[in-house]
Amino acid sequence: MKILVLSDIHANLDALEKVIAASSALAPDMIVCLGDVVGYGANPGECVELIDRHADVRICGNHDLAAAGVQDYSNFNGVASISIEWTRHALDEREIGLLKKYEPTRSLEGCLFSHASPVDPLAWEYIYTMNRARILMDEVSERIVFVGHTHIPGIISFDRDGDGRVEENTLLRLEPDRRYLVNTGSVGQPRDGVDAASFVMLDLEEDMLNMHRASYDVISAQKKIRAEGLPEALAGRLASAK
Repeated sequence: MKILVLSDIHANLDALEKVIAASSALAPDMIVCLGDVVGYGANPGECVELIDRHADVRICGNHDLAAAGVQDYSNFNGVASISIEWTRHALDEREIGLLKKYEPTRSLEGCLFSHASPVDPLAWEYIYTMNRARILMDEVSERIVFVGHTHIPGIISFDRDGDGRVEENTLLRLEPDRRYLVNTGSVGQPRDGVDAASFVMLDLEEDMLNMHRASYDVISAQKKIRAEGLPEALAGRLASAK
């Protein structure tokens, strides 16, 4: 089975369309979205509809639940709060209903999918350090755990003793005696200095994991954000990718 995993679209239709186009060539058997389909960008409804059509599994992110009126967002920063308020008015009832159906986690084919840490998925913990990654992996049984939330792609693997290492290769053959924590990065708002959509393809038959990037029209996405009167920081961040 081939599984394409993407996360953190953040209403960036230009980026999402490029990933969907790339997925046609890669021919996955399943597409899993790890959430934050909306928030920050200018095309939340279109992105919700595309994910509804193309993703087989839809995991909720904190921005999705905030926009759907399910999650309190009083702790969001000012820019994020403004974006959520705008997004709530931009979505129609059908799109809000779709967001409300997203799952906190899903386990299948030896993989666990979550937006943030799956140990307590609605606490929205960011996994930045090796120590937090190790604690997470000790709490779950699946061989491969996929997360998003940080917008920074990366792979950490652990041996049977729990010793971890950061994997440097973007194309990786999985070892049978190791377990893996995979951050897919972000489709719509990368923060690793690369202004291209990030997503992952897992081939379970070949035991291969491939981190992909897809270039998109950043200027187009920026123009849309500005045209809607959203904070300038949201447009600027797309070009800096930080």
